[in-house]
Amino acid sequence: MKKLDVVDFLRGYSIFTIVLMHLVQSYPLPSWLIKATSFGGAGVHVFILCSGFGLYLSYLNKPLGYKDFLRKRFGRIYWPMAFVCIATALWMLYQGKEVLMPLLGNLLLFKMFVPELESSMGGQMWFVSTIIQFYIAWPLIVRLINVKWGGWIALAISLLWSTTVGLLGYAEERVWNSFFLQYLWEFCLGMKLAKIYVEHPEALAIPKWKYLFPVCLIALALTGVMGWAGFPWRLYNDIPSLIGYTALAMMVYKAGVGLINRFFSYTNRFSYEWYLVHILVFQLVMYVTKDRMAPSVEILLCLMLSYVAAMGYAQFFVKRKK
Repeated sequence: MKKLDVVDFLRGYSIFTIVLMHLVQSYPLPSWLIKATSFGGAGVHVFILCSGFGLYLSYLNKPLGYKDFLRKRFGRIYWPMAFVCIATALWMLYQGKEVLMPLLGNLLLFKMFVPELESSMGGQMWFVSTIIQFYIAWPLIVRLINVKWGGWIALAISLLWSTTVGLLGYAEERVWNSFFLQYLWEFCLGMKLAKIYVEHPEALAIPKWKYLFPVCLIALALTGVMGWAGFPWRLYNDIPSLIGYTALAMMVYKAGVGLINRFFSYTNRFSYEWYLVHILVFQLVMYVTKDRMAPSVEILLCLMLSYVAAMGYAQFFVKRKK
C-alpha cells in the first residue's frame, strides 16, 4: 500500500505545480521565463497517468458495467465543475462580459467542440472535457489495454493524432490538441501500471537515484529543446515532458522530507476541486487587492485562499453524499 502513497503524492504535487504556473503567469514576465514556468503545466500528464491508474485499479478490484461506471464517475466530476461555472458566470456578469453561451457551453458540454468556448470560463476547464471523453471511451480503452501490445498501440494512436493535428494546422487549438487521443498513451500507461501493481506490486519499486537523476536531466533537456524548436518537434514533447516531470517528482518524494510529502499527499484529497476553483479565486483576489500590495504577498494570498476554498468545496460535496 505504500506504493499507493506515491500516487497520492504525485497527484497532489502535479496539481500544485499547475496551480502555481497559472498564478505566476498572471504577472508580466519575460517570454523566456514564461516558457520555463510552463513546465509546471506538465503536471497534467502525471495527473492523467494517475487517473488511468486509479480508474483501472478500481475496475480490477470491482468491475462496473458501463452505465454504472458513467453514473459514478460522471457525477463526481460534473457537479463540482457545474457549480464553479455558475459562480464564474456571476463574476463574468458583474464584469459586463457575455455569459449565456459560455455557461451553456460548459454546462451542456458542447464547448469541447467549439474553440471559442473551450476556455471561456477559465483556462483550466479544458481538462474536464478531456477526462469526460476518456469516460465515454472507457469500454474501448479497457479492450485496447488488454490486447497484445495495447500500450504501444495507444502510443501510436496518440502520435498519429498529434501529427494529424499539426499537419491540419490546429496545433494551437485547445479542442484539438487536448482531445483525449492526445493523452491516450499516458492514460493507458497508468492502466498498465495498475495491472502490474495488482499482479506484481514489488515491480513498482521507485527507481534508484542513479537512474532518476540522469533520466530527469535528459528528459528535461529534450522537453526544452523540442519546445524551443517549435513545429513539428513540439508536437511530440509530451513524452519527454512526462518522463522528466515524473522523475523530478519522484526525486522530491524520495528525498523523504516528511512535511513536504505529507503536504502533497494531503493535497490530493481535494486536488480536483483546487484545480477547478483556483482561477476564479485568483481573479477575485487580484480584483480586490489590485495595486494595494506587493506581488509576492498577493501570490501568497492567492495560493492560501484558493487552497482553503478548495478544501471547503471538497468537504461540501462529501457532505452531499452522506
